[in-house]
Amino acid sequence: MQAPHLHPSTHSIRFRTMHLRSGKTMVGSDEKRRRSLAAAIPDDLLISEVLVHLPAKSLARCRCVCRSWRGGIGGAAFVRRHLELSRARPPSSVLAIPREVDPDDGQTTSTEISFHRVLLPPPGRATAAEADLILEKAWPEGIPRIVSPAHCDGLVALATTTDRVFVCNPATREFVALPLGTHSAQLDYCEILAPPVALGFDQWRNSYVVARYFYREYGDMSYDEVTGEWSQDYDIGHEVFTLGGGGGGGGSWELTQDPPHAVGVQRPMCTRRAFYWHSDVPRPRLMRFSLQDRAFQVVPRPPTACNVIDDMACLDDGKQLCYVHAAAEASFQVWTADDGPDLQWSLRCRIHLPDAVPNLIYNFMPVVAEGDGTLVAAVGDKLCRYNAQRGSMEEVVGMHDDLQYGRPDGSKYKCRPRDPMLHCVVPYLESLVSLTARNY
Repeated sequence: MQAPHLHPSTHSIRFRTMHLRSGKTMVGSDEKRRRSLAAAIPDDLLISEVLVHLPAKSLARCRCVCRSWRGGIGGAAFVRRHLELSRARPPSSVLAIPREVDPDDGQTTSTEISFHRVLLPPPGRATAAEADLILEKAWPEGIPRIVSPAHCDGLVALATTTDRVFVCNPATREFVALPLGTHSAQLDYCEILAPPVALGFDQWRNSYVVARYFYREYGDMSYDEVTGEWSQDYDIGHEVFTLGGGGGGGGSWELTQDPPHAVGVQRPMCTRRAFYWHSDVPRPRLMRFSLQDRAFQVVPRPPTACNVIDDMACLDDGKQLCYVHAAAEASFQVWTADDGPDLQWSLRCRIHLPDAVPNLIYNFMPVVAEGDGTLVAAVGDKLCRYNAQRGSMEEVVGMHDDLQYGRPDGSKYKCRPRDPMLHCVVPYLESLVSLTARNY
C-alpha cells in the first residue's frame, strides 16, 4: 500500500514505515489518530528521544528527511548523547579486521581493507558463524597488510609497518590516512613489526588524539645474566596527532616529552585520562602519559616477570587497566587496576588453556569484558569467552576456520586453510564521532 503524501514537518511517514515493517496496516480513524499524534510531537523531542536510539546506518537515512533532522542529528549534543547510549549498552559484538599477510615480507600491501561486525552469542549457545561487512575501503596507494589496531569510542586507529597511521569510523564509513609521522629507526630493523599506537579522548582539549612513539636511534639489545637486565643504545621520542582539524586527516604531529625509557612491543592501555606504555629496558616498567599535561611518569606495574607475549588492554569503558602475563606455555595471569596515578594491582584470575598443544606459543588478548566479569579474548585465531567465576573457557568462533566474512555484494567467504592470516579484533561501538570535524 502506498503511503499518503505528508508534509515533511509532520514526519509521520517515519512512524508509518515502522508499522508497515512490522506487518501492521493502519486504516480509517485509527490511522488519522496516529497521524495527528505524530504531527503533534515536536521536532526536538523526536530527535532527542527517538532518533538518538537508532544505529548510525539508519541515522544516515534520517538525515535526508528534512533540514531540521539533518541539523539535529549533526549537532554536538546529539552525537554526545548517542555515544553515551552506545557506551551504556552491554557489549554484543566485536569488530574483526582480517588481513592476508606474507610471513616473509612485512612490507607487502593491499589496495583495500575491510571491517566486519561479529555478533557475540549468549554464553553456552551456538558459536558465531558470520561476520557482517561494515566497511570495505579501497586505497589505491596501498595499505600494509600487517596492522595493529587501537580503539576508542567507535574510532579505530591502524598502526602499520611504516610511519603511516590510518584512522576510521566504520559506522560512519569515514577513513583517513594521517600525515607521515616522524621516521622510526626501529622499522629499519624490524620489517614485520607494526609498532602499536594509542587512541583516546582528551577531555581537557575536547579532542580525540592518536599517539605514537618513534626511535631516532635504535641499537641492538643485549641481556646481562648477572643483573637480569637488558641494555640497548637508543634515542626515543613521542608525538600526538589531534583529530578533527580539517578534512582528509589535515593537521600535523606534535612532539611531546620523550618517554623516560624505551617502549616495548605490547599494545598500550588507553584510558579516559592517560596512555600506558610498557618498557622492557633495562627492566620491566610501566610509563603513564597524562593526556592533561602531556607528560610521562613511571607507575607501578603488576608484580610479575615480563614475557614478550604479555598483553595489555583497557576494560569497562577505559576505567580499568588489564595486564595479561604469560606465566607459562599456555597459562596466564590476569591483573587489573583502576585508572589513576597510584595503581593498585590485583590478581583477577589465572587461566590455563585447555587442550593446549605442547611447545606451541599461545597468547591471550582481552577484547571486551561482559557484565558478569567474563572476558572475551582473542586466543590465537580463535575468539573465546572466559568465565572467571567458574574457571571455564568456551570458544565463540574460529576466525580462520569457521567465520564467514561478508562481501559488498552480499556473498560470504571463509579463509582458506593454508592462507597466512592476521586476525585483528577490537571492541565494536556505534558512534557518530567524525574524524575530520569536531562534531562532539
